[in-house]
Amino acid sequence: MPQETGKKIIILYILQILRKYTDADHTMTQQQIAEKLRSEYGLEVNRSTVKRNISDLLEAGYDIQYTEVTRGFTNKKTGEKEENSIFTDLYYEHDFTEAELHMIIDGLLFSRSVPYKHRKQLIDKLGKLSGSYFNQRMNHVHCMSSDAPQNPELFYTIDVLDEAITEGKQVRITYNQYGTDFGLHPTLNEDGTVKRQTLNPYQMVANEGRYYLICNNDHYSTVSNYRIDRITEIELLDTPAKPKNQVEGLENGLNLQDYVYQNLNMFTDEPADTEFIIEKRYVSLIIDFFGRHVSFHEREDGTVSCRLKVSVTAMKHWAAEHANIARVVSPASLVEEIRTEIRKANALYGL
Repeated sequence: MPQETGKKIIILYILQILRKYTDADHTMTQQQIAEKLRSEYGLEVNRSTVKRNISDLLEAGYDIQYTEVTRGFTNKKTGEKEENSIFTDLYYEHDFTEAELHMIIDGLLFSRSVPYKHRKQLIDKLGKLSGSYFNQRMNHVHCMSSDAPQNPELFYTIDVLDEAITEGKQVRITYNQYGTDFGLHPTLNEDGTVKRQTLNPYQMVANEGRYYLICNNDHYSTVSNYRIDRITEIELLDTPAKPKNQVEGLENGLNLQDYVYQNLNMFTDEPADTEFIIEKRYVSLIIDFFGRHVSFHEREDGTVSCRLKVSVTAMKHWAAEHANIARVVSPASLVEEIRTEIRKANALYGL
């Protein structure tokens, strides 16, 4: 490497060393950085050169933490005592803490929509956002392959939907269902041809490990939720998307938090005021499901009344699944639907 080129690139090598080998728990001295420059890049530099380049990085705005220490020494030429300062306890302040990276990686590990190959690639990239010490612990993280079928078009679909939502454009898609062969099979028209649907996309949301598109099917007036991992052959159209205020259920805009809680499991029928009764020991479980969107009222018999506004269809499925701990008492129409579901279940088991 030419000497002049080596001098210019030293600052980049120092930055790479700090990013790779340091964090709040693993710091370096100027001398240790100089040793890394020699062992990894074949560059012979002294501590003052390291300090000068670090000062340039600090001036450029890089988030490098350090302790400045003043020390005395005897000038060999003059014999007089002098002082200078050095940087020590140097480390690079990474954009994400290790705890934050673990949370993001855990979310990917348990995603049921992202294909295994892409999950592994993303986790490897996330690991590089921290230092080598974090990457060593990444050996303890295993990205399980999914037993569920995977849609290889998922990331392309998300990319096109993001562009469509940003630009306010429609998309045309093929929507699929899984078959017993574990493959995706397109929805068909009555004549047997593949059904192509035009959607007005408004928002993508992750719910229960799945990705959904909140949108409007252009042939209808109501809001719909589509599983993004079941969308294939997406096409971005030049036509503008239908305004939200023209869609039933979105007349007042889209409050995403309220929408997700009211449309439990992403059912899209009209939410209704619902009440169910539980024993007090199940309050924690109910909060896990519904968060602060449920209100509690203690009853004289020691049980608890739970009230919230939620999709009737979603509540019917939830109540049937949790019939051993929760009894829906209103609305009356929902109570009757749940009784019907329970009768069907009893019949299946010969009860």
